[in-house]
This record gives sequence, C-alpha cells and structure tokens, in this order.
Amino acid sequence: MKKTIMEAAFVVVVFITLINVAPSCTHDSLNITQFDTVCFEREILPVFRNGCAIKGCHSGGGEAMDLTSYVEIVRGISPGSPAQSRLYQAITSSLIQPMPPSHPLAESDRIRIRIWIEQGAKNTLCPPEPQISLAKAGGLK
Repeated sequence: MKKTIMEAAFVVVVFITLINVAPSCTHDSLNITQFDTVCFEREILPVFRNGCAIKGCHSGGGEAMDLTSYVEIVRGISPGSPAQSRLYQAITSSLIQPMPPSHPLAESDRIRIRIWIEQGAKNTLCPPEPQISLAKAGGLK
C-alpha cells in the first residue's frame, strides 16, 4: 500500500514539474541583445488589432479581453517573461488551439511579440519610417 502511494506521489510531482517547465520549452532561447527595439506602435499593435481585435473576438465589445490598445494588451503580459504572459501563451500554446482560432498569427508575428515582451513590453512610439520619393528614386520622369 505504501509503495502505491509513493508511486502515485512521484507521478504527481513529475506531472507538476512538466507542466511548469513545458511553457519555457516552446521556443529556443533568443539572444535579445541582437535585436533592435521592437516598436509597439508600428509592429505589435497592428498585429493585435488586425488578428485579434476583430468584431466578435477581442475588439472591446464585452469580450473576455480587449486587445485594441496598449493599456489593454499589457494586462495579459508579464514584461520580460513570455512564458508567464497569458496572452503570449494563448497565441503560442501547443496544448490548446492557438489564438486566433480561425487564423493563428504568423510565426514572424509571434516571434516579434515574444521579443517585444522580453524587451520589457514597453509602449514604444517610433519615428516615422523614411518616405522614399519616387521622383528621386527614378520611378517618375
């Protein structure tokens, strides 16, 4: 009888350990210092607005989570820790269907979101991208 209880306890401990370790094994470790600062305004917000904050999902109309602004998005984020960020887990989970269910985010978007979280999930505003004049580029004559 004692042996059976000990075996059951061992299985429970192993299971709990695997659950706690599994989220950190989803991606290879990234060297965050090699990446430029991710611009929330230009690179992250459009992903959430176009992929998640659509009518009937996370558009702020009473759904479970509003994903239309920095203030709302960051509520599901643990800055510096993608593995502890429930929003990141929702878009990358292999245990449940990743969000959004009808069209999961592109891998490049998920990676960019992960880098943004690891960089501290800051509300970064970016300088405008340089505009290329077609006339100067030789496109117009």
